[in-house]
Amino acid sequence: MLKRLAAPYVVGVASRVIGQAIAFATVAIASKFIDLDGFGTYAFGWALTVIATTFVFTGFYQALLRSQNIESDRHTLFWAMLGVGALGSIVITGIGLTMGGLATTEGRVILTLAPLPFVNVPAAWWEAQLVRAARVRAASLYVLIYESFALLTVIVLLSMGWGVFALVTSRVVAVAFGLLQTGLLVRRLPRFEFRLDALRASRETAGPLWGTTSVALLSNYGADLILGALASPAVVGAYRGGARIAMTAADLVMQPLGLLSWSKFTRIEKEGAGIPALRRAWIENMSLAAALMWPMSMAVALLAPLLVVTILDDTWLPAASIVSILAVSKSIEFFANLLEPTMLTTGNAGRQLKIRSAGAVTLIVALLAFGRFGPEAAAYCHLAASVVVGAASLAATAKALEIPLRDMVMTFLPGAALAALTYVAVHWSSSLWGSVGSEVGLGLTLVKISVAWLILMAIFLRRRVLVLPTP
Repeated sequence: MLKRLAAPYVVGVASRVIGQAIAFATVAIASKFIDLDGFGTYAFGWALTVIATTFVFTGFYQALLRSQNIESDRHTLFWAMLGVGALGSIVITGIGLTMGGLATTEGRVILTLAPLPFVNVPAAWWEAQLVRAARVRAASLYVLIYESFALLTVIVLLSMGWGVFALVTSRVVAVAFGLLQTGLLVRRLPRFEFRLDALRASRETAGPLWGTTSVALLSNYGADLILGALASPAVVGAYRGGARIAMTAADLVMQPLGLLSWSKFTRIEKEGAGIPALRRAWIENMSLAAALMWPMSMAVALLAPLLVVTILDDTWLPAASIVSILAVSKSIEFFANLLEPTMLTTGNAGRQLKIRSAGAVTLIVALLAFGRFGPEAAAYCHLAASVVVGAASLAATAKALEIPLRDMVMTFLPGAALAALTYVAVHWSSSLWGSVGSEVGLGLTLVKISVAWLILMAIFLRRRVLVLPTP
Protein backbone atom coordinates (compact mmCIF):
# COMPACT_ATOMS: atom_id res chain seq x y z
CA MET A 1 0.00 0.00 0.00
CA LEU A 2 2.80 2.42 0.91
CA LYS A 3 4.55 1.63 -2.37
CA ARG A 4 1.36 2.40 -4.32
CA LEU A 5 0.75 5.63 -2.40
CA ALA A 6 4.31 6.73 -3.15
CA ALA A 7 3.98 6.04 -6.88
CA PRO A 8 4.91 9.07 -9.04
CA TYR A 9 1.41 9.33 -10.48
CA VAL A 10 -0.28 9.32 -7.07
CA VAL A 11 2.17 11.89 -5.74
CA GLY A 12 1.59 14.08 -8.78
CA VAL A 13 -2.20 13.95 -8.45
CA ALA A 14 -2.07 14.59 -4.71
CA SER A 15 0.24 17.56 -5.28
CA ARG A 16 -2.21 19.11 -7.74
CA VAL A 17 -5.15 18.67 -5.36
CA ILE A 18 -3.28 20.07 -2.35
CA GLY A 19 -1.92 22.93 -4.46
CA GLN A 20 -5.48 23.89 -5.43
CA ALA A 21 -6.48 23.77 -1.76
CA ILE A 22 -3.58 26.07 -0.81
CA ALA A 23 -4.50 28.56 -3.56
CA PHE A 24 -8.10 28.56 -2.37
CA ALA A 25 -7.05 28.97 1.26
CA THR A 26 -4.91 31.97 0.30
CA VAL A 27 -7.91 33.74 -1.23
CA ALA A 28 -10.13 32.82 1.73
CA ILE A 29 -7.64 34.19 4.25
CA ALA A 30 -6.88 37.31 2.21
CA SER A 31 -10.60 38.13 1.98
CA LYS A 32 -10.66 38.74 5.74
CA PHE A 33 -8.01 41.46 5.46
CA ILE A 34 -8.27 42.88 1.92
CA ASP A 35 -11.26 44.41 0.16
CA LEU A 36 -12.22 43.70 -3.45
CA ASP A 37 -10.34 46.77 -4.67
CA GLY A 38 -7.05 45.62 -3.13
CA PHE A 39 -7.47 42.03 -4.26
CA GLY A 40 -8.30 43.19 -7.77
CA THR A 41 -5.07 45.19 -7.89
CA TYR A 42 -3.11 42.09 -6.97
CA ALA A 43 -5.13 39.82 -9.30
CA PHE A 44 -4.33 42.00 -12.34
CA GLY A 45 -0.60 42.07 -11.58
CA TRP A 46 -0.51 38.36 -10.83
CA ALA A 47 -2.34 37.54 -14.07
CA LEU A 48 0.41 39.36 -16.01
CA THR A 49 3.07 37.46 -14.06
CA VAL A 50 1.45 34.05 -14.57
CA ILE A 51 1.19 34.63 -18.31
CA ALA A 52 4.85 35.59 -18.67
CA THR A 53 6.04 32.79 -16.36
CA THR A 54 3.98 30.17 -18.21
CA PHE A 55 5.96 30.88 -21.39
CA VAL A 56 9.16 30.23 -19.41
CA PHE A 57 7.81 26.81 -18.40
CA THR A 58 6.53 26.08 -21.94
CA GLY A 59 8.29 25.68 -25.27
CA PHE A 60 12.02 25.47 -24.57
CA TYR A 61 11.14 23.59 -21.37
CA GLN A 62 9.60 20.74 -23.41
CA ALA A 63 12.43 21.00 -25.95
CA LEU A 64 14.79 20.25 -23.08
CA LEU A 65 12.71 17.17 -22.24
CA ARG A 66 12.78 15.95 -25.85
CA SER A 67 16.42 16.74 -26.60
CA GLN A 68 18.40 13.86 -28.15
CA ASN A 69 21.70 15.42 -27.11
CA ILE A 70 21.03 16.81 -23.66
CA GLU A 71 24.65 17.37 -22.65
CA SER A 72 25.22 19.89 -25.43
CA ASP A 73 21.67 21.30 -25.72
CA ARG A 74 20.87 22.07 -22.08
CA HIS A 75 23.11 25.14 -21.91
CA THR A 76 21.79 26.72 -25.10
CA LEU A 77 18.22 26.13 -23.97
CA PHE A 78 18.92 27.81 -20.63
CA TRP A 79 19.94 31.05 -22.35
CA ALA A 80 16.96 30.78 -24.70
CA MET A 81 14.64 30.39 -21.69
CA LEU A 82 16.38 33.33 -20.04
CA GLY A 83 15.56 35.46 -23.07
CA VAL A 84 11.89 34.50 -22.86
CA GLY A 85 11.82 35.35 -19.15
CA ALA A 86 13.57 38.67 -19.72
CA LEU A 87 11.08 39.64 -22.43
CA GLY A 88 8.15 38.87 -20.13
CA SER A 89 9.64 40.87 -17.27
CA ILE A 90 10.32 43.85 -19.55
CA VAL A 91 6.73 43.87 -20.80
CA ILE A 92 5.32 43.70 -17.25
CA THR A 93 7.67 46.49 -16.15
CA GLY A 94 6.43 48.68 -18.98
CA ILE A 95 2.82 48.07 -17.95
CA GLY A 96 3.67 48.93 -14.35
CA LEU A 97 5.27 52.21 -15.42
CA THR A 98 2.26 53.17 -17.52
CA MET A 99 0.02 52.56 -14.47
CA GLY A 100 1.82 55.14 -12.37
CA GLY A 101 5.02 53.37 -11.43
CA LEU A 102 6.07 53.74 -7.81
CA ALA A 103 3.63 56.61 -7.30
CA THR A 104 0.55 54.33 -7.27
CA THR A 105 -0.36 51.10 -5.49
CA GLU A 106 -1.16 49.42 -8.81
CA GLY A 107 2.22 50.41 -10.24
CA ARG A 108 4.16 49.25 -7.16
CA VAL A 109 2.39 45.88 -7.16
CA ILE A 110 3.13 45.25 -10.84
CA LEU A 111 6.73 46.45 -10.64
CA THR A 112 7.39 44.21 -7.63
CA LEU A 113 6.04 41.18 -9.49
CA ALA A 114 7.73 42.08 -12.81
CA PRO A 115 11.13 40.41 -12.16
CA LEU A 116 9.59 37.02 -11.27
CA PRO A 117 9.39 35.52 -14.82
CA PHE A 118 13.09 36.30 -15.33
CA VAL A 119 14.11 35.06 -11.87
CA ASN A 120 12.12 31.84 -12.34
CA VAL A 121 14.18 30.71 -15.35
CA PRO A 122 16.78 28.68 -13.40
CA ALA A 123 13.97 26.87 -11.52
CA ALA A 124 12.28 26.00 -14.84
CA TRP A 125 15.59 24.76 -16.27
CA TRP A 126 16.32 22.63 -13.21
CA GLU A 127 12.73 21.33 -13.02
CA ALA A 128 12.82 20.18 -16.64
CA GLN A 129 15.94 18.18 -15.87
CA LEU A 130 14.21 16.60 -12.85
CA VAL A 131 11.30 15.52 -15.05
CA ARG A 132 13.66 14.29 -17.77
CA ALA A 133 15.45 12.15 -15.18
CA ALA A 134 12.06 10.66 -14.13
CA ARG A 135 12.29 12.33 -10.71
CA VAL A 136 8.59 13.13 -10.91
CA ARG A 137 7.98 12.95 -7.17
CA ALA A 138 10.62 15.59 -6.51
CA ALA A 139 9.28 17.79 -9.32
CA SER A 140 5.80 17.60 -7.80
CA LEU A 141 6.61 17.91 -4.11
CA TYR A 142 8.91 20.92 -4.34
CA VAL A 143 5.95 22.96 -5.60
CA LEU A 144 3.91 22.01 -2.55
CA ILE A 145 6.76 22.99 -0.25
CA TYR A 146 7.22 26.48 -1.70
CA GLU A 147 3.45 27.07 -1.88
CA SER A 148 3.19 26.13 1.80
CA PHE A 149 5.85 28.70 2.68
CA ALA A 150 3.99 31.24 0.55
CA LEU A 151 0.75 30.57 2.45
CA LEU A 152 2.57 30.96 5.77
CA THR A 153 4.00 34.27 4.54
CA VAL A 154 0.51 35.51 3.62
CA ILE A 155 -0.87 34.63 7.06
CA VAL A 156 1.97 36.32 8.94
CA LEU A 157 2.16 39.48 6.83
CA LEU A 158 -1.61 39.99 6.65
CA SER A 159 -1.76 39.83 10.46
CA MET A 160 0.97 42.50 10.51
CA GLY A 161 -1.11 44.81 8.31
CA TRP A 162 0.79 44.52 5.02
CA GLY A 163 -2.45 44.37 3.02
CA VAL A 164 -2.11 43.59 -0.67
CA PHE A 165 1.69 43.50 -0.42
CA ALA A 166 1.39 40.40 1.78
CA LEU A 167 0.15 38.57 -1.33
CA VAL A 168 2.88 40.09 -3.49
CA THR A 169 5.61 39.18 -1.00
CA SER A 170 4.31 35.62 -0.75
CA ARG A 171 4.94 35.15 -4.47
CA VAL A 172 8.50 36.42 -4.09
CA VAL A 173 9.01 33.95 -1.22
CA ALA A 174 7.57 31.13 -3.36
CA VAL A 175 9.99 31.85 -6.21
CA ALA A 176 12.94 32.04 -3.79
CA PHE A 177 12.14 28.66 -2.24
CA GLY A 178 11.54 27.17 -5.67
CA LEU A 179 14.98 28.27 -6.81
CA LEU A 180 16.62 26.95 -3.64
CA GLN A 181 14.97 23.52 -3.85
CA THR A 182 15.46 22.86 -7.56
CA GLY A 183 19.04 24.08 -7.39
CA LEU A 184 19.84 21.71 -4.52
CA LEU A 185 18.08 18.81 -6.25
CA VAL A 186 19.90 19.15 -9.59
CA ARG A 187 23.18 20.81 -8.57
CA ARG A 188 24.16 21.82 -12.06
CA LEU A 189 24.92 25.28 -13.46
CA PRO A 190 24.64 26.39 -17.11
CA ARG A 191 27.74 27.17 -19.11
CA PHE A 192 28.19 30.21 -21.33
CA GLU A 193 27.48 28.24 -24.48
CA PHE A 194 25.02 29.00 -27.29
CA ARG A 195 24.58 26.72 -30.32
CA LEU A 196 22.34 27.82 -33.20
CA ASP A 197 21.64 24.26 -34.34
CA ALA A 198 20.25 23.40 -30.89
CA LEU A 199 18.08 26.53 -30.97
CA ARG A 200 16.74 25.73 -34.45
CA ALA A 201 15.88 22.16 -33.43
CA SER A 202 14.10 23.34 -30.27
CA ARG A 203 11.82 25.69 -32.23
CA GLU A 204 10.01 22.71 -33.75
CA THR A 205 8.79 21.86 -30.25
CA ALA A 206 8.48 25.36 -28.83
CA GLY A 207 6.51 27.01 -31.66
CA PRO A 208 3.33 24.87 -31.61
CA LEU A 209 3.30 24.77 -27.82
CA TRP A 210 3.47 28.55 -27.57
CA GLY A 211 0.47 28.71 -29.88
CA THR A 212 -1.73 26.41 -27.79
CA THR A 213 -0.45 28.00 -24.58
CA SER A 214 -1.41 31.47 -25.81
CA VAL A 215 -4.95 30.28 -26.51
CA ALA A 216 -5.24 28.64 -23.08
CA LEU A 217 -3.92 31.73 -21.30
CA LEU A 218 -6.36 33.97 -23.14
CA SER A 219 -9.20 31.74 -22.00
CA ASN A 220 -8.05 31.68 -18.39
CA TYR A 221 -6.83 35.23 -17.90
CA GLY A 222 -8.33 37.24 -20.75
CA ALA A 223 -11.13 38.48 -18.50
CA ASP A 224 -8.65 39.68 -15.84
CA LEU A 225 -6.62 41.62 -18.39
CA ILE A 226 -9.53 43.23 -20.19
CA LEU A 227 -11.35 44.09 -16.97
CA GLY A 228 -8.11 45.51 -15.60
CA ALA A 229 -7.82 47.77 -18.64
CA LEU A 230 -11.49 48.80 -18.82
CA ALA A 231 -12.81 48.65 -15.26
CA SER A 232 -11.84 49.35 -11.66
CA PRO A 233 -9.68 47.00 -9.54
CA ALA A 234 -12.78 46.13 -7.48
CA VAL A 235 -14.40 44.66 -10.60
CA VAL A 236 -11.30 42.54 -11.26
CA GLY A 237 -11.31 41.45 -7.62
CA ALA A 238 -14.97 40.40 -7.73
CA TYR A 239 -14.40 38.41 -10.90
CA ARG A 240 -11.20 36.69 -9.75
CA GLY A 241 -12.60 35.94 -6.28
CA GLY A 242 -15.67 34.32 -7.79
CA ALA A 243 -13.58 32.46 -10.34
CA ARG A 244 -11.35 31.03 -7.62
CA ILE A 245 -14.31 29.33 -5.89
CA ALA A 246 -15.97 28.06 -9.09
CA MET A 247 -12.79 26.86 -10.75
CA THR A 248 -11.29 25.23 -7.67
CA ALA A 249 -14.30 22.93 -7.43
CA ALA A 250 -13.94 21.98 -11.11
CA ASP A 251 -10.17 21.58 -11.07
CA LEU A 252 -10.24 19.20 -8.11
CA VAL A 253 -12.19 16.77 -10.31
CA MET A 254 -10.86 17.46 -13.78
CA GLN A 255 -7.10 17.71 -13.27
CA PRO A 256 -6.60 14.23 -11.76
CA LEU A 257 -9.01 12.66 -14.25
CA GLY A 258 -7.22 14.42 -17.09
CA LEU A 259 -3.91 12.88 -16.04
CA LEU A 260 -5.46 9.42 -15.85
CA SER A 261 -7.04 9.84 -19.27
CA TRP A 262 -3.79 10.97 -20.90
CA SER A 263 -2.11 7.89 -19.49
CA LYS A 264 -4.84 5.54 -20.69
CA PHE A 265 -5.33 7.07 -24.14
CA THR A 266 -1.62 7.03 -24.96
CA ARG A 267 -1.35 3.42 -23.72
CA ILE A 268 -4.24 2.39 -25.97
CA GLU A 269 -2.56 4.19 -28.88
CA LYS A 270 0.76 2.40 -28.28
CA GLU A 271 -0.98 -0.98 -28.02
CA GLY A 272 -2.82 -0.35 -31.30
CA ALA A 273 -6.21 -1.21 -29.78
CA GLY A 274 -7.89 1.31 -32.09
CA ILE A 275 -11.04 3.42 -32.00
CA PRO A 276 -13.26 0.94 -30.06
CA ALA A 277 -10.91 0.96 -27.06
CA LEU A 278 -10.56 4.74 -27.18
CA ARG A 279 -14.33 5.14 -27.41
CA ARG A 280 -14.89 2.90 -24.41
CA ALA A 281 -12.26 4.77 -22.36
CA TRP A 282 -13.78 8.16 -23.26
CA ILE A 283 -17.31 7.06 -22.34
CA GLU A 284 -16.22 5.55 -19.02
CA ASN A 285 -14.09 8.51 -17.96
CA MET A 286 -16.48 11.24 -19.08
CA SER A 287 -19.45 9.46 -17.48
CA LEU A 288 -17.66 9.32 -14.14
CA ALA A 289 -16.44 12.92 -14.52
CA ALA A 290 -19.99 14.16 -15.09
CA ALA A 291 -21.18 12.26 -12.03
CA LEU A 292 -18.49 13.97 -9.96
CA MET A 293 -18.51 17.46 -11.41
CA TRP A 294 -22.12 18.28 -12.27
CA PRO A 295 -23.51 17.74 -8.74
CA MET A 296 -20.63 19.80 -7.36
CA SER A 297 -21.22 22.60 -9.87
CA MET A 298 -24.96 22.52 -9.13
CA ALA A 299 -24.32 22.87 -5.41
CA VAL A 300 -21.81 25.69 -5.91
CA ALA A 301 -24.14 27.58 -8.26
CA LEU A 302 -27.15 27.34 -5.92
CA LEU A 303 -25.27 27.96 -2.69
CA ALA A 304 -22.95 30.69 -4.01
CA PRO A 305 -24.17 33.54 -1.73
CA LEU A 306 -23.82 31.40 1.41
CA LEU A 307 -20.45 30.04 0.28
CA VAL A 308 -19.04 33.51 -0.39
CA VAL A 309 -20.24 34.99 2.90
CA THR A 310 -19.13 31.95 4.93
CA ILE A 311 -15.78 31.23 3.27
CA LEU A 312 -14.80 34.76 2.31
CA ASP A 313 -16.46 37.86 3.79
CA ASP A 314 -19.65 39.93 3.60
CA THR A 315 -17.85 42.59 1.58
CA TRP A 316 -17.20 39.98 -1.14
CA LEU A 317 -20.91 39.31 -1.70
CA PRO A 318 -20.75 40.91 -5.21
CA ALA A 319 -18.66 37.86 -6.20
CA ALA A 320 -21.56 35.47 -5.47
CA SER A 321 -23.25 35.91 -8.83
CA ILE A 322 -19.88 35.40 -10.52
CA VAL A 323 -19.50 32.09 -8.69
CA SER A 324 -22.90 30.89 -9.93
CA ILE A 325 -22.34 31.86 -13.56
CA LEU A 326 -18.82 30.44 -13.71
CA ALA A 327 -19.92 27.20 -12.04
CA VAL A 328 -22.39 26.71 -14.88
CA SER A 329 -19.72 27.75 -17.39
CA LYS A 330 -17.21 25.20 -16.10
CA SER A 331 -19.84 22.43 -16.18
CA ILE A 332 -20.32 23.14 -19.91
CA GLU A 333 -16.62 23.61 -20.67
CA PHE A 334 -16.25 20.17 -19.07
CA PHE A 335 -17.26 18.60 -22.42
CA ALA A 336 -13.83 19.61 -23.75
CA ASN A 337 -11.88 18.06 -20.89
CA LEU A 338 -10.62 15.09 -22.93
CA LEU A 339 -10.42 16.97 -26.23
CA GLU A 340 -6.61 16.98 -26.49
CA PRO A 341 -5.91 13.27 -25.79
CA THR A 342 -8.85 12.29 -28.02
CA MET A 343 -7.76 14.38 -30.98
CA LEU A 344 -4.07 13.50 -30.69
CA THR A 345 -4.62 9.75 -30.44
CA THR A 346 -7.06 9.70 -33.37
CA GLY A 347 -4.87 11.67 -35.79
CA ASN A 348 -6.77 14.97 -35.51
CA ALA A 349 -4.10 17.02 -33.75
CA GLY A 350 -4.95 20.29 -35.51
CA ARG A 351 -8.62 20.24 -34.61
CA GLN A 352 -8.18 20.92 -30.91
CA LEU A 353 -6.27 24.14 -31.63
CA LYS A 354 -9.08 25.33 -33.92
CA ILE A 355 -11.70 24.60 -31.26
CA ARG A 356 -9.71 26.24 -28.46
CA SER A 357 -8.97 29.23 -30.70
CA ALA A 358 -12.66 29.64 -31.50
CA GLY A 359 -13.40 29.71 -27.78
CA ALA A 360 -10.64 32.22 -27.08
CA VAL A 361 -11.78 34.52 -29.89
CA THR A 362 -15.39 34.32 -28.66
CA LEU A 363 -14.25 35.23 -25.14
CA ILE A 364 -12.08 38.17 -26.17
CA VAL A 365 -14.62 39.64 -28.59
CA ALA A 366 -17.40 39.29 -26.03
CA LEU A 367 -15.25 40.85 -23.29
CA LEU A 368 -14.30 43.81 -25.47
CA ALA A 369 -17.96 44.36 -26.26
CA PHE A 370 -19.55 43.69 -22.87
CA GLY A 371 -16.80 43.35 -20.25
CA ARG A 372 -16.95 47.02 -19.35
CA PHE A 373 -20.44 46.50 -17.92
CA GLY A 374 -19.08 44.67 -14.88
CA PRO A 375 -17.89 41.31 -13.57
CA GLU A 376 -21.25 39.61 -14.18
CA ALA A 377 -21.06 40.54 -17.84
CA ALA A 378 -17.51 39.16 -17.95
CA ALA A 379 -18.72 35.90 -16.41
CA TYR A 380 -21.46 35.60 -19.05
CA CYS A 381 -18.77 36.13 -21.71
CA HIS A 382 -16.90 33.17 -20.23
CA LEU A 383 -20.13 31.17 -20.36
CA ALA A 384 -20.59 32.00 -24.05
CA ALA A 385 -17.05 30.84 -24.83
CA SER A 386 -17.65 27.62 -22.87
CA VAL A 387 -20.76 26.89 -24.93
CA VAL A 388 -18.76 27.29 -28.16
CA VAL A 389 -15.89 25.08 -26.96
CA GLY A 390 -18.15 22.49 -25.31
CA ALA A 391 -20.45 22.07 -28.31
CA ALA A 392 -17.58 21.93 -30.82
CA SER A 393 -15.70 19.43 -28.64
CA LEU A 394 -18.68 17.11 -28.39
CA ALA A 395 -19.19 17.19 -32.16
CA ALA A 396 -15.50 16.61 -32.88
CA THR A 397 -15.28 13.77 -30.33
CA ALA A 398 -18.42 12.05 -31.62
CA LYS A 399 -16.97 12.09 -35.12
CA ALA A 400 -13.43 11.03 -34.18
CA LEU A 401 -14.52 8.18 -31.88
CA GLU A 402 -17.61 7.23 -33.92
CA ILE A 403 -19.98 7.59 -30.94
CA PRO A 404 -23.70 7.24 -31.79
CA LEU A 405 -26.08 9.86 -30.41
CA ARG A 406 -27.76 7.34 -28.10
CA ASP A 407 -24.44 6.34 -26.51
CA MET A 408 -23.48 10.00 -26.13
CA VAL A 409 -26.72 10.73 -24.24
CA MET A 410 -26.38 7.61 -22.06
CA THR A 411 -22.85 8.68 -21.13
CA PHE A 412 -24.13 11.72 -19.26
CA LEU A 413 -27.38 10.40 -17.78
CA PRO A 414 -25.86 9.37 -14.40
CA GLY A 415 -24.31 12.81 -13.99
CA ALA A 416 -27.58 14.51 -14.92
CA ALA A 417 -29.46 12.37 -12.39
CA LEU A 418 -27.00 13.26 -9.62
CA ALA A 419 -27.19 16.96 -10.52
CA ALA A 420 -31.00 16.81 -10.35
CA LEU A 421 -30.76 15.10 -6.96
CA THR A 422 -28.48 17.90 -5.77
CA TYR A 423 -30.95 20.53 -6.95
CA VAL A 424 -33.80 18.88 -5.02
CA ALA A 425 -31.67 18.47 -1.87
CA VAL A 426 -30.67 22.15 -1.86
CA HIS A 427 -34.23 23.39 -2.26
CA TRP A 428 -35.61 21.02 0.39
CA SER A 429 -32.91 22.24 2.79
CA SER A 430 -33.45 25.98 2.24
CA SER A 431 -36.10 26.06 4.98
CA LEU A 432 -33.35 25.22 7.51
CA TRP A 433 -31.39 28.37 6.90
CA GLY A 434 -33.79 30.71 8.67
CA SER A 435 -34.23 28.54 11.77
CA VAL A 436 -30.64 27.43 12.45
CA GLY A 437 -28.65 30.23 10.82
CA SER A 438 -26.94 30.43 7.46
CA GLU A 439 -23.64 28.80 8.44
CA VAL A 440 -25.23 25.81 10.21
CA GLY A 441 -27.83 25.56 7.44
CA LEU A 442 -25.07 25.52 4.83
CA GLY A 443 -23.26 22.75 6.69
CA LEU A 444 -26.42 20.63 7.05
CA THR A 445 -27.26 21.15 3.39
CA LEU A 446 -23.80 20.02 2.28
CA VAL A 447 -24.05 16.95 4.53
CA LYS A 448 -27.44 16.05 3.07
CA ILE A 449 -26.16 16.46 -0.50
CA SER A 450 -23.04 14.40 0.24
CA VAL A 451 -24.98 11.52 1.80
CA ALA A 452 -27.50 11.36 -1.05
CA TRP A 453 -24.69 11.57 -3.61
CA LEU A 454 -22.67 8.81 -1.93
CA ILE A 455 -25.65 6.45 -1.80
CA LEU A 456 -26.50 6.93 -5.47
CA MET A 457 -22.84 6.74 -6.52
CA ALA A 458 -22.45 3.46 -4.63
CA ILE A 459 -25.45 2.03 -6.49
CA PHE A 460 -24.09 3.20 -9.86
CA LEU A 461 -20.65 1.75 -9.18
CA ARG A 462 -22.01 -1.54 -7.84
CA ARG A 463 -24.18 -2.02 -10.91
CA ARG A 464 -21.28 -0.85 -13.12
CA VAL A 465 -23.30 2.03 -14.52
CA LEU A 466 -20.14 3.95 -13.65
CA VAL A 467 -16.62 2.56 -13.75
CA LEU A 468 -13.62 3.90 -11.86
CA PRO A 469 -10.94 5.04 -14.33
CA THR A 470 -7.64 3.25 -14.69
CA PRO A 471 -4.38 4.48 -16.24
